[in-house]
Amino acid sequence: MCEKKFNIVLLLSIFIFTSCSIVDKIKEKMNTKTEKIEQNREETKGKGSEDDMQFYNKYIAVMNKLQDNGEKIYKDYISNIPEPSSITKNSFIISVSFQISVSFLERSIKDYKRSYYDGGELSKLNASDAMKNEIESDFKNLLTTLEEYHASALKISDYYSKGEYKNDLSKAKPYDEEIKSIYNRYKIQIRKFSDDLKKFKPERELRDPTSIKDPDERASIVMLNSYENILDAAEDFYDTFDDTGYQSDLAAVKSKFDQFKIKFEENKNTIVNSEFTERTKHLKYSFEDYFVKSVTDFTDAGQRFFENAPSARNEKIYNVLYNEVVEDYNRMIESYNSSISSINMTLKVYQ
Repeated sequence: MCEKKFNIVLLLSIFIFTSCSIVDKIKEKMNTKTEKIEQNREETKGKGSEDDMQFYNKYIAVMNKLQDNGEKIYKDYISNIPEPSSITKNSFIISVSFQISVSFLERSIKDYKRSYYDGGELSKLNASDAMKNEIESDFKNLLTTLEEYHASALKISDYYSKGEYKNDLSKAKPYDEEIKSIYNRYKIQIRKFSDDLKKFKPERELRDPTSIKDPDERASIVMLNSYENILDAAEDFYDTFDDTGYQSDLAAVKSKFDQFKIKFEENKNTIVNSEFTERTKHLKYSFEDYFVKSVTDFTDAGQRFFENAPSARNEKIYNVLYNEVVEDYNRMIESYNSSISSINMTLKVYQ
């Protein structure tokens, strides 16, 4: 009888021990699985820094805006103000567009200083330490140079708009030398800003839409990939275009422009042929109604430039054509940034 009881106790102990081991193994497997899921989520976030991308995109927009302002002032000065040697007390000089350009630069400087120094959008951007330190240092140096540029341009604008030259022609030549000198210093700063931004350009991850099951996430990735392909081609063109001047050889720039148009049409067709649900149709409509229009305005300006700039009779005519391309390019970039923000908001649901 005792032996029977002993066997029962022994079997019960073995059962309990085995059961506990099984439970522990199950728990271990569950914990391992959970850890892998959490690790995968972290790895996904780590593939590309969202902060770096936002920082880069924002400062690209800042650079384009300030470059637009800086170039416009000089181009309008060249277009509005005759050569100093040809100015007399009886010269009739209309410098309205030069005045307007000066006021636009003043507005941009004020807005960006408030944004950076007074708790605005720029002050809240984060990025890797190396990127943040170098780009923000370039930005502050550029603002300082632009303040000097604005002060000179405002003084010279007043000299002509208020008719001061009629009473004192002696300042015309020194003022011409001054604005050309500060313009060259601005060009050095904006070029450094641009080159340093390119060094830190985050690597874009073009995901394969066909590997994504959810139709809304898939549509969002199609949009994101297409926009980024278009932007890469646009930046490739603009880097070459920015170095051109009156009577430059435009063959290489024209080739980059044609490549952009091809790349745009390819990605436009990709979007048109993709499927969108009610939740993502607004992304497609935004592309069709706003971004496509901004690209059309830009390519139209580019077409006019390449048709007329090579035969432009003088630098003033060339500058008008050049400025149209710059202005429409910057509007296209603004539209791009707005579209990317909307897509990223949609994609946050799937992160």
